[in-house]
Amino acid sequence: MDRWQRIAVAVLCAVIVALGSFSFGFSLGRPGASVPLFGSDSGDGDEVIAHAMEKIRSSAVDPPSEKELTRAAVKGMVTELKKSQDPYAAFYSPLGYRAFQEYTSGRFSGIGVWLKERGRKLEIVSVLPRTPALKAGLRRGDVIRRVDGESVGAMSTDEAVGRIKGPSGSEVELAVLRSGELLELSLTRRSIDLPNVVARLQESGLGYIRLYGFARGAGRQLRERVERLRSTGAEGVILDLRDNGGGLFSEAIDVASVFIEDGDIVTYKEGSDVETVYAAEGQAYEELPLVVLVNEGTASASEIVAGALQDRQRAILVGSTTYGKGSVQNVFPLPDASALKITTGAYLTPAGRDINGEGIEPDVEITGGAALQKRRASEILEGIVLSTTGAQG
Repeated sequence: MDRWQRIAVAVLCAVIVALGSFSFGFSLGRPGASVPLFGSDSGDGDEVIAHAMEKIRSSAVDPPSEKELTRAAVKGMVTELKKSQDPYAAFYSPLGYRAFQEYTSGRFSGIGVWLKERGRKLEIVSVLPRTPALKAGLRRGDVIRRVDGESVGAMSTDEAVGRIKGPSGSEVELAVLRSGELLELSLTRRSIDLPNVVARLQESGLGYIRLYGFARGAGRQLRERVERLRSTGAEGVILDLRDNGGGLFSEAIDVASVFIEDGDIVTYKEGSDVETVYAAEGQAYEELPLVVLVNEGTASASEIVAGALQDRQRAILVGSTTYGKGSVQNVFPLPDASALKITTGAYLTPAGRDINGEGIEPDVEITGGAALQKRRASEILEGIVLSTTGAQG
């Protein structure tokens, strides 16, 4: 062993001794404390969490509250679940859970935009009519960068939405990126009745229905709009599901049942064995010519409807391939008014297709932009109407 090797060994030994002496001295300096060199992974999970919390609360210099530690533990569990098998798992703070409940009820206090995460950017996909967002000049395609000065980069869509919403009459500051320019906007929140459905009769005599979401009452509202369009002379309907990220599973059944009289709508599969088939509920406008617009933002409940209409050959799908979210989530309230969102099952279309990660391919693919997709859908619907009502000569 040469001189430098001997020096290196001596230094290493000195470091080991010093560390051992420090640990031993630290242990002696705190009566009752122990510093095990090796631990065991055999402890019960609840016991480990409780023990860790007790040690942090009793020994840390400035420990968080028990509530803060509990929520941090739950968030850690959700993070692990997201990494292992459930990308849609989420933790809702009490504020976030209230926002979720507002969304599903169809009434909330905010600015009136639909948001979608695209390429790790929080993009506005629709601005609701007669809302603070429309008044402030926000547009489809705008990307939200900051909310009240805080970057949304590390936030989930749910977290960002929770921050944008707030009490009616309160202010929210947004930094929005549009065509490379950063815009700073101040908006006053107000109470908004969420329009699941907007419908109108076009000059061509065809009905156009935009379905924004699947909040409570969506199926009933759609049925009312279809009846109104029929009474004003609409000979066919375009159902626009583009950028509709879904909502309540039960509302998807109701929406599909507006156009499908009987038979299967969707099969819900929980685990590997349990399957439940949901069927149409009757009193459908089954003879009404129908074209459905879809795109990459058509997801979840929207895909249940699109898949059922396509498999049952009830409508022609026009646009681009849908998102591909074939799973179903349930939200479980927790005792402190927070909540967990966990994937509990998957669904199959009437033909048995599992569209998770694949999406639904339209019957007619149009990738030239929203206006072109809508124009082409109108042309196809006009052709269907003529073929069913026109005389041959």
